[in-house]
Amino acid sequence: MSLTGERRRDSQQLAREERARIDREVAYQALSNRRRRFTVHYLMQQWEPISLRTLSEQIAAWENGVSRAQVTSKQRKRTYTALHQAHLPKLDKMGIIEYDTHEMVAHPTEKLGTLRIYMDVVPEDEIPWSVFYTGIAISFGAGSALGWLGLLPFAAISGDVWAILTAAIIAVIGAVNIYRNRQNRLGMEGPPPEVAHIESS
Repeated sequence: MSLTGERRRDSQQLAREERARIDREVAYQALSNRRRRFTVHYLMQQWEPISLRTLSEQIAAWENGVSRAQVTSKQRKRTYTALHQAHLPKLDKMGIIEYDTHEMVAHPTEKLGTLRIYMDVVPEDEIPWSVFYTGIAISFGAGSALGWLGLLPFAAISGDVWAILTAAIIAVIGAVNIYRNRQNRLGMEGPPPEVAHIESS
């Protein structure tokens, strides 16, 4: 391939990536509502055009903690109306989906996948990971300082042992953090993260 051809291909690739990017403020607006989060989650799972009826039935099931077969007509209609009148048009306007108002079908777009990086669900009864890591750092720092001052039992632990303990605990916490982050991503198998946390509590 010629240099000109390579440059053209790179330019086209950059153009596609630019079209797929989504502004952070837009992403947060899209994800600030639970029904829109559920919509995004389900569309990421299926990654194909989804009818409004199917979408409203699944979201109503998640909202009410029941199976799709157990969703009542009233529950589905309430969700159906809200999605059709407000949430799907809003996501369409943001470019996250394309909503066909005549066929009543939601089509995923390239921007849909980029929403994953903006969503990290932290249950209400848990401490954010940033606070947790800060607490660990302060605890080990304080222990090391007390050991340096000669206070027992901290002084009985050598610097090498402190280093090994710190590295081991941070490694374990990091592994747990990675696992939980994967579980909390939109589009993963199963119900949305916030529903899964409620069901497991």
